[in-house]
Amino acid sequence: MSGAILFLNRWPLYADERRWENRLAAPEILFRPQSDRVTYICDEGGLSAVPADAEGVHVVADFDDLDGVLGVVDAVVRDEGPFDHVIGFSESLLDLAATLRERYGIAGSRPEETSRFRDKTVMKETLSRAGLRVPRWASCRSREQVLAAAEEFGYPVIVKPVRGAGSQGVRKVASAGELRALCAAGSLHGLEIEEFVAGEILHVDGVLDAAGKPLFLCTSRYVSTCLDFELLGEPLGSVFQTDPAVRERCEDFAVRCLAALGLHSSAFHLELFDTGEELVFLEVGARVPGADVPYVIHDVHGVNLFRLWVDVLLGRPVDLPAPVLEQSGGWLIIPGPRPLPRKITATTSLLGEVPFVYRELVPGAGEVLIARPGSYATLHGGRFLFRGGTQEQIEEAVRRALARFCLTTEPVP
Repeated sequence: MSGAILFLNRWPLYADERRWENRLAAPEILFRPQSDRVTYICDEGGLSAVPADAEGVHVVADFDDLDGVLGVVDAVVRDEGPFDHVIGFSESLLDLAATLRERYGIAGSRPEETSRFRDKTVMKETLSRAGLRVPRWASCRSREQVLAAAEEFGYPVIVKPVRGAGSQGVRKVASAGELRALCAAGSLHGLEIEEFVAGEILHVDGVLDAAGKPLFLCTSRYVSTCLDFELLGEPLGSVFQTDPAVRERCEDFAVRCLAALGLHSSAFHLELFDTGEELVFLEVGARVPGADVPYVIHDVHGVNLFRLWVDVLLGRPVDLPAPVLEQSGGWLIIPGPRPLPRKITATTSLLGEVPFVYRELVPGAGEVLIARPGSYATLHGGRFLFRGGTQEQIEEAVRRALARFCLTTEPVP
């Protein structure tokens, strides 16, 4: 018996069949009507994902209005009784979920634990104390202190929000003059400065059980970087790594980081640098990876990370398919030309044109691309999913996709 579940949701489900994002997190897939009593707290966007026959549905105007959300949940608890579980998948809802658990005495991650996965200074401090390699960093307190830290680290340096996701607000600063201008342009509150680490960026994704042991792990290497996607409009993607030595090295490092951070009963998305000489921690989220990573994992390995996470949280038995470790997959997002908005005049389909592309989201003529900072799961110039080949074949397919895709647009008045 799973008990009473409070499900926080801000992710929509799209009516058209072109859009696959959020479908693996659909409540019909996650919950069992015979054993799960689910109450939904949604904003207007998340309401579209609620099953039509759901009974306990409550809409909040803005999840960032903590007092407003607490007022709604207080009333629900008073009228319907306490909850056994609080579940929310979005990065931006992890703090709220932790606050609700603490407020109502519900088992699971509390604010102190959650801060190790939301506050980048806390996570690096925790890992550094455990002897794991992290970039040198400092919280931004004053212009003088920030400039001194940059001199110590050496340029370029990275300045980023302490709490954030999707590389939003991240700056790569090349010189002292540029850093002085950044300091003069606004408040340093909520920012950190850290060493720039040169190397390839990989990510390890999976789910840990109640004891913190991995149930599933997948290692991928990025095509470009999230920062270049956000700042420069470069294409972004990643490819599953099938080399056993690469996987073992990265996954061992990731699991040691997660153990030091005390994560358990959770999905995770951990990014790291490979400098060629060492692995260096970048950051980690206590959630399912974003962009199209979970969909390709599902289609290649048969594992729904959202469902696996919920099964662990609710104490259900887990029966995983055996992953086909020698099979690779990948994803690619090609953004539209800047500045946005732009109206599409012509695009190229890659289905049947580039090997191993099995699904795509390409806008049609007349559709308009608009700017959504930090958003990977949206309508871009093109989104492509790859599966079925070796790692080398998928990497070559991604290169062919980048070479063959063509998009023409015109400005929107």
